[in-house]
Amino acid sequence: DDWKNELMLSVIWGYSTHKKTKHAFIQFQDTLSHGTSYISYPLDELKWKADPFVLQIGNNVLSESGMHLDFKLKGVPVRGDFTFSNRTPIKKTFLKPNIMGFLSYLPNQCNHAIISMSHQVTGDFQMGNRSWKTQDAYGYMEKDWGTGFPKEYVWLQANNWKKSSLVFGYATVPILGKYAKGFFLVLYHENKEFRFSSIEGSKLLNFQVSKDSFEVTIQKRGMRLTLKAKQKNPVALVSPERGEMKSYIKESLEGCLELTLEINNQPMVTLTSERASIDVHF
Repeated sequence: DDWKNELMLSVIWGYSTHKKTKHAFIQFQDTLSHGTSYISYPLDELKWKADPFVLQIGNNVLSESGMHLDFKLKGVPVRGDFTFSNRTPIKKTFLKPNIMGFLSYLPNQCNHAIISMSHQVTGDFQMGNRSWKTQDAYGYMEKDWGTGFPKEYVWLQANNWKKSSLVFGYATVPILGKYAKGFFLVLYHENKEFRFSSIEGSKLLNFQVSKDSFEVTIQKRGMRLTLKAKQKNPVALVSPERGEMKSYIKESLEGCLELTLEINNQPMVTLTSERASIDVHF
């Protein structure tokens, strides 16, 4: 596939209930400008319902089946209508309600859940006088909630392959009054889920990080996965700190990654990408 001329979008929907600065927001990032914009709304312009899930901020609407965008960036109108289909949720059980496993039931500073590892996105998008038609593009959806991001973490997501999608996170987080390091990785490849996480017994054999890249090796029984990631064109995204949207993280939509999965010392999956979303905060 030729990805050089294609557009990638990241849309973060959120709100802060901090008593001094409460508001709703949309944070928008695109590979056309290599920039990011933060659009703030009064909290009373936020509406949602849980089942079926529908979130509205201003004139923008998000659901599990699609997304409508209607806002302005520096006076330039942005409009989009997208339909989501063939969502791919991760496997769940009572003890593993999502990727954080049993930790999901504890009061965490930062909670994380994966809604869809990959799905098809079809629709139309306009930015000013430019327009794009989207047909069976690749989408990904997750959510975070809490009072702040971990003090140290890396995060990576990529799904610009026809039969594969990937998400990885490694962080130092406060748990029950102490700090602990933990990680999760989900590789969905050819309709099979490979899941690695520290709370389920996977081992971190190697982790090296610099200001814009990291390498990691993870083992789970006879499986060994190696991941190399490097940011490209990173931008500053607004992030929470003690419940207030006043901190910043560095995120790239066009990062490079290399992945190898070996099973019983035999290479089974090899993936590369130049369209990986990568955060490095160490």
